[in-house]
Amino acid sequence: MINHESTVPIPESVQAGLFSRAFEWGRQHHAWLLAGAAILLLAYRLGLMLALPLADTTEARYGEIARLTASSGFWLMHHIDPQTPFFAKPPLSTWLSAASMRLLGVNEFAARLPSLLASLAAIWVGLGFARELQVRRRWLVIPVLASCPLFFISAGAVMTDATQLVVIAAALYFAWRVLDAADRGLPCRRFRLAFWAMIGICALSKGMASWALVGLPLTAYALLERKPLRMLKQLFDWAGVAIALCIFVPWYAAAEYYYPGFLNYFIVGEHFSRFLVSGWNGDRYGTAHWQPLGAIWVFWVAAILPWTVVFLTELARILFRKQRPSSPLERFLWCATLTPLVFFTFSRNIIWTYGLTSVLPFAVLAAKWLDDATPSVRFLTGVGIAAVAVVSVLCAPLVLSNVSGNSDRDLVKAFAREAEPGTNLIYRTRPTFSSSFYTQGTFRYKPDAAPIDRVKQYVVIDRQDVESRTIDPRQIIFKGTRRALVEQ
Repeated sequence: MINHESTVPIPESVQAGLFSRAFEWGRQHHAWLLAGAAILLLAYRLGLMLALPLADTTEARYGEIARLTASSGFWLMHHIDPQTPFFAKPPLSTWLSAASMRLLGVNEFAARLPSLLASLAAIWVGLGFARELQVRRRWLVIPVLASCPLFFISAGAVMTDATQLVVIAAALYFAWRVLDAADRGLPCRRFRLAFWAMIGICALSKGMASWALVGLPLTAYALLERKPLRMLKQLFDWAGVAIALCIFVPWYAAAEYYYPGFLNYFIVGEHFSRFLVSGWNGDRYGTAHWQPLGAIWVFWVAAILPWTVVFLTELARILFRKQRPSSPLERFLWCATLTPLVFFTFSRNIIWTYGLTSVLPFAVLAAKWLDDATPSVRFLTGVGIAAVAVVSVLCAPLVLSNVSGNSDRDLVKAFAREAEPGTNLIYRTRPTFSSSFYTQGTFRYKPDAAPIDRVKQYVVIDRQDVESRTIDPRQIIFKGTRRALVEQ
């Protein structure tokens, strides 16, 4: 028997009532959407850290440098290969990844884990800023940061940026605590010494560039508040300077002593020529990233993509309506957000990660905006961020496919399945950092390798060579996006 009552349409008034009740429930429970989105993004980040290979060039390069440090003992000066020291970066992030590999083995997750831990520490600093800003729901900083693409990617990638972010954020946080306590006549010596300790660690994370990214916001804030000399007196401490020097000078001195020329390349080349000389040709380890002037703002829009409207509207409110942020800390955070972006506006040799240190202070400001918003706005924002999280997870197969196509992990796995122990993997095409990482440096590079009678060889060639030559399909062991493994 057909139940005709089930086919009766729901009156529009009832539908409107159901929608109204659902919307009201969402307004009251928007926190579940935001918290759920943050948890889903964290789980997704962990999943990608486990599943994705190290891709050329950036992740595989830093992963291979850390592997060589852990396996070959290059703890003083990390190496890009056993014969070539790597002068381009200080050692902090490499030390952390190498130590992680010594504990957990040579794998992608171990190489990436320090970046995740550094990013979690950066979130803790952001929560501290939110507490000082009197944000009622301080935890809102977490979904804001988790949904910013640049923070999300850096939080689980083998790069120097996450380490630099937490050190710079901590330095700015301790600087603010000093300034705030001093203005109120409260003790602040421990915050001042902590600030100088972070300055010392900055020199081991990315060198003078990190100092600039601490100094620029402080200088801008001092000028904005019209108290540069007062701030200098509040922050300066001879004992703190001594602590900073004791942290970084020993390594720099030893590096120059055992590897002459390091200081000239790193300080002059990496800190000045890289940014001031268009198409700088002195880079020993890669190529200059030439960009049009102002490209950092395009990168910034992508870096905070779900929150771009918040950034633009809040910035317009300050600039065009001439309404100063209501508290000194808000002005401090705006200085920390904008000064790196303004600084890199005039540099052509940049990449999109250069805006990372601006993401955290902006996330605190966005959390403040969201905390002050109406329940309806918080609910709609929660729906949007939850949608971003779900779409991101659904894109996982595409991400895995694209990243795998830029790595030799699957090729090396195919070789390991086919070859007998002790068989050499021969690269006829130029190997990459992922080649070294996944073979642990055991391959042989022979561009002119020829088949040897009655000896089975496994040779890596470019994919187009497979398609242009007449090769028996039975000889093709693996064919990837870039390369193929063939048996000869």
